[in-house]
Amino acid sequence: MARIAYLGPRATFTETAARRLGHAPEALLACRDIGEVLRTVAEDGAQHGVVPIENRLEGGVSATLDALADDVDLLIEAEVDVAVELVLAGARGVAPEAVTEVWSHPVALASCRRWLREHLPDAELRPVSSTARAAADVAASGRPDVAAIANPLAVEHYELGALATDIADTDSNHTRFVQVGHSIPARTGWDKTSLVVYIPDNHPGALFAMLEIFAERELDLTKIESRPTKHDLGDYRFFVDVAGHLGDERVADALAAIKRTQRDVKLLGSYPRRRQRPPDLPDRDADDASFREAADWVAQWRDRID
Repeated sequence: MARIAYLGPRATFTETAARRLGHAPEALLACRDIGEVLRTVAEDGAQHGVVPIENRLEGGVSATLDALADDVDLLIEAEVDVAVELVLAGARGVAPEAVTEVWSHPVALASCRRWLREHLPDAELRPVSSTARAAADVAASGRPDVAAIANPLAVEHYELGALATDIADTDSNHTRFVQVGHSIPARTGWDKTSLVVYIPDNHPGALFAMLEIFAERELDLTKIESRPTKHDLGDYRFFVDVAGHLGDERVADALAAIKRTQRDVKLLGSYPRRRQRPPDLPDRDADDASFREAADWVAQWRDRID
């Protein structure tokens, strides 16, 4: 059975994502942080890894994005959305107002800002590596005055009490998780391609020139996000998600143009999109045919060069 590394400990949202991606619980290998997940896969300690990459409220997960760009040569193979349901977990029978410290992942703490401000305005907020780790640490502490913001699965797993439920500031919060590995899945017709682009010369219109490459080919960018390169202040690279597969003529043509004009480009994967294809979406294969016909037309003329 293939080993699947994921952000542990047990009962994290990442474990939920791994199960939804079809991985059996007995195949899961818990890791301490995102970096360890990715290194484990890169060093062949696991066939695949599952990590968070984007939160609907807080945006991109910087640890995942930076590691994929700089530290490992892995490819995104699949993605899945998980709804974020959060509760305040602590010793059973403790009143919420008795809590003086709240432990959780920074994204979870940020997701509950309003509830914490209204109900625990004086509580100290302590960030930890995951919501499940927070639940595990609270359970191990034996302290009645500390609580974790965690998911219901962690509350059950670590035998805590749900001191308050539905504490997230919105009920529409989701996190996108990705499976990483070494392969590019076959084209499905409803795909996404991810890459990171380093614009070598920062001048007026530099970003527009990159975006124009996709616009000219009528390619939909589902995401563009800047992250510092960490080389110099004000030096950024751009994480781009484009609708389509590497096997599509238009996507391949755009990537070739990006590589030619920007030079420093890293492909992060080409994989099935997480949401079901809308039934009224037009078939773009006909548009790809026009790119092939144009390339063939040019090739015919080039064959006549003496």
